[in-house]
Amino acid sequence: MSETKKQIFLWFGANDFEIHEKINGWTGAFEKKFGNLNVVSFDATDAKNKEGLLRDMKNAFQVNSLFGENKLILFRDFLTAKAKIGKEVEDLIYNFFGKISATFFVIFYQTDAPDKRTKLYKAFVDLDKKGIAEVKEYNLPQGNELTRWITERAKKYSASLDQNALASLAFMSQGDLWQIDRELHKLSCYKPAVMITAADVAALVKGKYNDDIFALMDAISAKDKKKALFFMREQLDSGANEIYLLTMLIRQFRILWQVKEASDAHPAPPDVLARELGIHPFVVRKTVAYLRFFTRADLKRIYNQLLEFDRKMKTSSADFELLFDLILVGLS
Repeated sequence: MSETKKQIFLWFGANDFEIHEKINGWTGAFEKKFGNLNVVSFDATDAKNKEGLLRDMKNAFQVNSLFGENKLILFRDFLTAKAKIGKEVEDLIYNFFGKISATFFVIFYQTDAPDKRTKLYKAFVDLDKKGIAEVKEYNLPQGNELTRWITERAKKYSASLDQNALASLAFMSQGDLWQIDRELHKLSCYKPAVMITAADVAALVKGKYNDDIFALMDAISAKDKKKALFFMREQLDSGANEIYLLTMLIRQFRILWQVKEASDAHPAPPDVLARELGIHPFVVRKTVAYLRFFTRADLKRIYNQLLEFDRKMKTSSADFELLFDLILVGLS
């Protein structure tokens, strides 16, 4: 059976950037051609309301002549080992596979590997062998494959990088495709229609701060003032700019505050919170671990204190280490 006949897809893997892009591409094209009412999305977290989920899925699986017969149905995280969708939901999807309309397309997507013990996964394998479904793992590019990916991605922004620039960007980003895409956009604006060099990358691209900033956040959250001072000093000694480090702290506490408010209002898994807040899932997953160490009042106080320190740093000759020490003194 030809590739065009495939209607059911399972996409998974650590390369959530390309999965995200592919989902957006399909959704955009489908909405443009058939309208947004013909695109339906389900999340495994919806399974908490089993009755509502079953009702909505049954409606989605029907051909509705009012909006046309074409439909795109998206399922997020339904085949992970931690998904608790229940037998009724699983059976409904399984039976739907056997009588899917010729004008329907169904995409299951997730970063975690699918649970191979489930009836749905076994159905996917069987349908894949028959050419009706596609099961594809999206791995992160590495080594030469990563530099080729950067070269191709740069074309989107009409940018070109020499070999040293490619190697530098790959190393400094540690293969984070989300960051690489942002940096390519920035570099292309800085050097439009001009070959980008390693010097340009060094000047504009900040190496991944996640491990460093989260190590510092670990110490702050644990109220370990000695360790927090050590990590801060280590950052400064390695050449980190004081304003940059303060900006990263402000950003992290702002995210903490946002996640805390959203989580308190309606508890939800990190990936759901990430979509609601428009923050990368990796950052939210790391941030959620810190919530138990701070009250909302703590976060508000520290965040406002950081903003005041930022103002002082930019308008006077205030000492960063002294200001940082004042934050630590305020930790109870």
